[in-house]
Amino acid sequence: MVKISLFGLAGTGTSSVGKLLAEKRGYIFYSSGNIFREMASERGLDLYKFGKLCEKEPKIDMELDKRVEMFGKTNDDFIIDSRLAWHFIPDSIKVKLRCIDEIRIKRVSSRDGISFEDAKKKTVEREISEKTRYYNYYKIKDYTDDKYFDLVIDTENISIEEVSRKIEVFVVKKLLK
Repeated sequence: MVKISLFGLAGTGTSSVGKLLAEKRGYIFYSSGNIFREMASERGLDLYKFGKLCEKEPKIDMELDKRVEMFGKTNDDFIIDSRLAWHFIPDSIKVKLRCIDEIRIKRVSSRDGISFEDAKKKTVEREISEKTRYYNYYKIKDYTDDKYFDLVIDTENISIEEVSRKIEVFVVKKLLK
């Protein structure tokens, strides 16, 4: 029974790594970011405007958070890509991916097909919104703090395969203890 919560700010590689690792291990892959995007799309909003709406309507975030929490309680052998899964699934192995901002923003720009400056502006706005909401809802001052995670991996100069391998080695060692 393995539960892995994968955290990283936009552009750190959480979705890519999570999908690859889930495929390799035969685990379920669940992405709260994908659900968040679907919820935004259902309302005809882009991700950034939807984040602003969430600031005004906390029930939207609460709905997503409950889905994450319930998923963790009712499933095993999964990897979840989520900003707060480490909080809502306390029995998970908590992995943080990080990367310097310039590289993260370049990745977001490429992924979303927008300029670097637009990606930077939208990413910063989104992260400020998340930080504010998570503090208001759960009194989490810094949801990115390394202290919440069992493993922290810098993704700047390594492939998603290498990141995946590092997670696999860590999980195996943890399970053998």
